[in-house]
Amino acid sequence: MIKFISRAALIAFIYANTTIILRLAIFLTSFFCLNIFYTKWENLLLLSNPDSLFILLSLYNLIIFILMLWFFLSLPFFSSISRSKKTLEVRKSIADRSDQYSKIKDVRLYPKLKSSINKSLEEQ
Repeated sequence: MIKFISRAALIAFIYANTTIILRLAIFLTSFFCLNIFYTKWENLLLLSNPDSLFILLSLYNLIIFILMLWFFLSLPFFSSISRSKKTLEVRKSIADRSDQYSKIKDVRLYPKLKSSINKSLEEQ
């Protein structure tokens, strides 16, 4: 029974953080691929044209920095094991009621509804 509960919690944790896990996989895959390409080009440029190695190094560092920034900016959305169950419930409720949300998405279709900006402007 304990194995079942721990596996269910692990599956819920992974499911709640799929976007972050996917971003981590993309980051690691691209990091290793770029590293392989960089070492091959580095060896080639060291033999043929060492002056242009700086451009390759700058480009490599820029791409790695952008990938790291992209991944690290998604970490605040990481949900812990205790919050993963609640995250799954929220996702299910949004998926179940997506048609209800799309009905009131456009405020112009319902003139009685007003955005908070319009309300605050009318109050002043």
